[in-house]
Amino acid sequence: MTPDSIALLRLVEASRYPEVEAAARRMLASQPRHPLALKALGFALIGQGRYDDALPVVRFSLERNAHDPEAHNNLGIVLSALMRWDESLASFRRSIELKPDDPEVLKNFGVALVRMHKWNEAVPYLLRAIECHPGDYVEAIEHLAGALLCSNRNEEAWVCLNELAKNDPDNAAILSQLLSASLKRCGWDELEPRLSRLRALSDDYRNLCVNPFVALSFPGARADEQRRVAANYARRSIPATVLDAANCAAVGSAGRRPPTARLRIGYLSADYRNHPVGLIIPQVIELHDRSRVEVFGYSMGVDDGSEIRRRLQAAFDHFVDIGDCSVRETAERVRSDGIDILVDLSGWTSDGRPEALALRCAPVQVNWLGYAGTMGHARIADYLLGDPVVTPLQDALCYCERIVHLPHCYLPADTTIELGAPPSRCEAGLPEDGFVFCSFNNSYKFNPHVFDLWCRLLREIDGSCLWLSQPTDTAADRLRREADRRGVDPARLVFATRVESRRDHLSRLQLADLALDPFPYNSHSTGIDVLWAGVPMVALLGDTFPGRVGASLLRAAGLPELVANSPDEYCEIARALASDPLRLLHVRNRLAAGRGHCPLFDMPGFVRALEEVYFAMWENFLCSTRAILIE
Repeated sequence: MTPDSIALLRLVEASRYPEVEAAARRMLASQPRHPLALKALGFALIGQGRYDDALPVVRFSLERNAHDPEAHNNLGIVLSALMRWDESLASFRRSIELKPDDPEVLKNFGVALVRMHKWNEAVPYLLRAIECHPGDYVEAIEHLAGALLCSNRNEEAWVCLNELAKNDPDNAAILSQLLSASLKRCGWDELEPRLSRLRALSDDYRNLCVNPFVALSFPGARADEQRRVAANYARRSIPATVLDAANCAAVGSAGRRPPTARLRIGYLSADYRNHPVGLIIPQVIELHDRSRVEVFGYSMGVDDGSEIRRRLQAAFDHFVDIGDCSVRETAERVRSDGIDILVDLSGWTSDGRPEALALRCAPVQVNWLGYAGTMGHARIADYLLGDPVVTPLQDALCYCERIVHLPHCYLPADTTIELGAPPSRCEAGLPEDGFVFCSFNNSYKFNPHVFDLWCRLLREIDGSCLWLSQPTDTAADRLRREADRRGVDPARLVFATRVESRRDHLSRLQLADLALDPFPYNSHSTGIDVLWAGVPMVALLGDTFPGRVGASLLRAAGLPELVANSPDEYCEIARALASDPLRLLHVRNRLAAGRGHCPLFDMPGFVRALEEVYFAMWENFLCSTRAILIE
């Protein structure tokens, strides 16, 4: 081996990527087919996140040695990063055929499956990677825990994360994931000390770098702290070369579209399916004024074959499946369609593509609906669409985007669903008599503070019960134990069985007397559901975007008196309604009467206001473009 090759290997071993790249290019200048230099250059480009540059290099290297398992693995890494899922799996599979027990390749195969949302399929590969690794394979265990969490195998995920936290107690990222798993499984025994520990480790979230969606449900997390987490995660997830680049879509379609042309609005989502976003957005798309706007739907998610999927496909002027597109292909497709305003409905939730937004798909980009928080960097979205309650202007510094308000609640509803007659209480699994409180929210929104209040109400209202959606794994058993600890008979918690029909679910909700909003992460689409079913809801006005949604819903429904400013007031409002049937009946009658005209359910008015916001955004963009041209 030559001295140059030895020096290059040392740089590779030290992962000094820019120096590896420079040394490899020097060798290739004189020996274009040098196998070590080719492999090292691919390694350096991958290490710097330059996957588009790495792809031809890795392919060329593989052509020189088609039986090298490491070369196939490198190609799989690049293709996976470019979201070319099926091709990446083929590369990893070939690498495994050549070297069956390579833990890194097994781990990479599992990670690719995770990114494709094939979580249960990923688990065996990640387990095998852990088995084959000579010692603890922490990275694979972390990915295994994430796959288990995403597939709602919360108990198994918690076991993994708990062991990781024991072995690395100062790892804030692992601790935050453990907290997320604890909330999902309703395991609260060490919640408060762990939250305090997380604060100490992360300097009040200044140094925390995890998916920011996780932090939205952490009790005590402030809006400015949630922004810090989002900013850290954006910086880690998206290369600086992208975030700090010049605006490649500054003019977009503005220079080529005639002034009389319809505004082209694109909606980007992974959730055009049986999902909260998919269930509340259809009427907005259907009611858009086609004389003013042309509407594109870009689908990043799976086709679940549902009725709501078919309805959405029919609602858009153009429905484009980009599930298999890479990040750059996504941006290029949106640009080629001449989209003026791209509205991201996913944010940092599952299957979102903030990286594509950072490439600037459209002249104007908007963060709305699917993620109740800031994206963490102004390049990803220009605007955040909220309302005066959820995003008050005095909180502007907590967002990287410019806040724009819809006049009432920022959430739309689907008012086309007609309610059927409710089933009997017996058919719904409820007791024949007594007051029914309900909260059909995901279990991660529950916490000891919320449950303290709810159990207090159950103790004070004789014969009452709490109707909840059925959580996964053993969370229901834990909630029963938590009720018992608070002096409430566990039998007074009633867990609803799943029904396939949305109409049937909304119809049975009419059996509830009063909905209880959780905090600090409120009911969002679930709040719309109960109010559409005619059930009043009590909410606590919080300090963050996700913690103020319940209040926004109630104000738009014409029931501002059901918004509390403190936990004690929350209990007082709920207790007063549960103790006074006539007062509750009056509130229910007002809610029923308002279904036809209150702002929350006035979808034609909602869409008109939304379009006015879009046109104002577009005019602002044109004005700023003219100013740049004048300068």
